[in-house]
Amino acid sequence: MKVQELRQIISSADRVLLEKAFVETYKQLTKSQKEEADVLIQAVLSGDMEKTKKKKETVNFEDLEKQILTFIGNAKAGNYFAPNRVIPKSQRPKWRFLVKGYLKELEKIKSDSEYYERALNLLTKLYELICQACQYYLFSTDDPFRSIGWLQGDFYHLVAAKTFEGGYTREKIAKMAELACTGGLSRISLHYDQEMEFISLLHTSDVKEIAVEECKEAIRKRKEKLTSIKEDSHLAFYLREDIDNFCDLILAISLLQAETEQGVKYYFKNCMESRKEIILYKALEVADLTGTNEQWIEIYKYGLAKKIKPRESLIREYQDRIKEKNKDE
Repeated sequence: MKVQELRQIISSADRVLLEKAFVETYKQLTKSQKEEADVLIQAVLSGDMEKTKKKKETVNFEDLEKQILTFIGNAKAGNYFAPNRVIPKSQRPKWRFLVKGYLKELEKIKSDSEYYERALNLLTKLYELICQACQYYLFSTDDPFRSIGWLQGDFYHLVAAKTFEGGYTREKIAKMAELACTGGLSRISLHYDQEMEFISLLHTSDVKEIAVEECKEAIRKRKEKLTSIKEDSHLAFYLREDIDNFCDLILAISLLQAETEQGVKYYFKNCMESRKEIILYKALEVADLTGTNEQWIEIYKYGLAKKIKPRESLIREYQDRIKEKNKDE
């Protein structure tokens, strides 16, 4: 009999008969089995078993949290890459196995756990660390995501899904949009990948609208910051790149919301790319991801109206799409 079946029988049993069944079962045990059962029965009836279990869980999480924070600190200090006295040389390549183990444990923690917020914070920090390791050498690898056996999009999806598991808030949406549009990339990933994962988790029009609002706010802040730094600085480069990524995300959501005209106007106005033909090309790439054939054509025509001369490949694709549209009609 399975435990679940036993629970069902017990739930509907008469108390007197249940006690009799318990005693008769107890009589069938050997002396050594009775001694083990005695300890278990006393622990269950006194409530000590639950206390012990909870204490063990607490100790385990506290220990896990300490390990992860220590690991992140050492990684950022370069102790898994450069010679040092903190992490032995033989242990430095094992960082990938540590991360795999941490992710496995953090995945188990559900939104109703008292450790959910702390676990989510650790999970996010690990994702940000691996992204950072794609930009700077923190480990001896040219692709940290590949080293831990995760596609970047899958890791991002885990973080975002866990974040929204506890419900949507403006702060959470803003944070996940930022993680999707900024930071380092694995050698086989584009920000589009994370942006599409982000969109897939926005299940209502309301949360999509909030996402657009937060992306626009992120763009506003970055444009404001650009006015106070040197135009040719590294920071300026990254800020402009972030803005373009946020614009991609806004357009992608706008297309899904059937707000093509509004989305494309904002896109052309706010993209940092100076060459209009490149902006058109990128907008059409976004339309390939989340738009319809009609929306792609509408964006193309918008570019023509802006006196933009598309490249030959776009002209041919436009002609093919027009033929396809006419065929469907």
